[in-house]
Amino acid sequence: MPQQDRLHYLLDKTIAGTIADGERQELFVLLTDPSARLLYNDLFEQLATASAEQEDFFSPEEADHLLSQINEKNSTPGPRIYPLKPMLIWAAACATLLLSLLSYRFFVTTHQTAHQKNMAQLTPAAQPKSNVMLTLSDGKQVSLDSTEAGRVIEEKGTHAVNSNNGTLIYAANNKAGVTPEMVYNTLTIPRGKQYKVVLPDGSQVWLNAASSLRYPTQFPDGQRKVELSGEAYFDITKDDRKPFLVVTTQQTVAVLGTNFNVKAYTDEPYIKTTLVAGSIKINPLNGITARLLKPGEQAILENNDLQVKAVDTKEDISWRSDLFYFSDTDLREMAYQLQRWYDIEVDFSSLPAKRLYGQLPRSTPLPELLSAIEKTTNIKFKLSNGRLSVEK
Repeated sequence: MPQQDRLHYLLDKTIAGTIADGERQELFVLLTDPSARLLYNDLFEQLATASAEQEDFFSPEEADHLLSQINEKNSTPGPRIYPLKPMLIWAAACATLLLSLLSYRFFVTTHQTAHQKNMAQLTPAAQPKSNVMLTLSDGKQVSLDSTEAGRVIEEKGTHAVNSNNGTLIYAANNKAGVTPEMVYNTLTIPRGKQYKVVLPDGSQVWLNAASSLRYPTQFPDGQRKVELSGEAYFDITKDDRKPFLVVTTQQTVAVLGTNFNVKAYTDEPYIKTTLVAGSIKINPLNGITARLLKPGEQAILENNDLQVKAVDTKEDISWRSDLFYFSDTDLREMAYQLQRWYDIEVDFSSLPAKRLYGQLPRSTPLPELLSAIEKTTNIKFKLSNGRLSVEK
């Protein structure tokens, strides 16, 4: 049996929990072979939904030895691997260093100490202090969190319905004699929450924490334009007569009908635009040449420079599925996510230059998440009065 088929066979038995001791050792040997690195991602995909309660595939001692073997077989200098749980082994190729990386999904639900369990009970996932706010054209603000499901919000010829599943839906007002006016609403999402809005043309927008979207309650002839601060995922209704424009502080994204994610927080130095399906054009506002994106590509605009590269789109849209998903993710970028989701402040000057792998639900209590990272790296966090830092 070819090595690739044999590795898949052993992985399938591992997932099913039927692998024998001898086969486990054989899998151990195969995983240390750098030529198999392209199959590591497949393993990650298969095990991403594995139960946190099942037995670890390798013991901690075996996992540590496996990491040592892989690091020894990669002589190219580069960052070391920081595993996030011996339950799940997966890897990604670092293209610039040609380094096979191996790591684990962290999920400590069934491996917490009694102290950690008590901490999780005492400190649940942070409850946001602010509400999701809809600002109407006259400046009036409506708290959507405290608005009963099904309430109709009238707005000059159109109306919006606040559903019971975190969605605000716009539709034209069909009342006789009512002429719709083009006025603007703004939907603002606080830290620790996300919300969805269905625009008048049927396009759907999911807004991440600490984000806002300004949009007309009806789109005029010729174009559809919205303004974004923060992060949002767009599923745009196709209309060849009306291009859809997403405007941020540094760029405009032109769309006909497609799925994409825009991350444009003002406290981060870049804007990331990730295309999932369709086609979009990135038009920087500083005179840089516009670029067309293909599905699976990401444009990064930073310091008056626009770069386009192929990416794993799952990392950029995982927040829509209530997941933290880290794939060679810089610790600073992870810290920004924690700051927005758990409504804390981070001392970024204390953060070391580290990169992480792993995934877990965003409902995970913050102490549990920090403990998982501490156990698998040499990082020691300090959380005091809502401020997170790394101890030297």
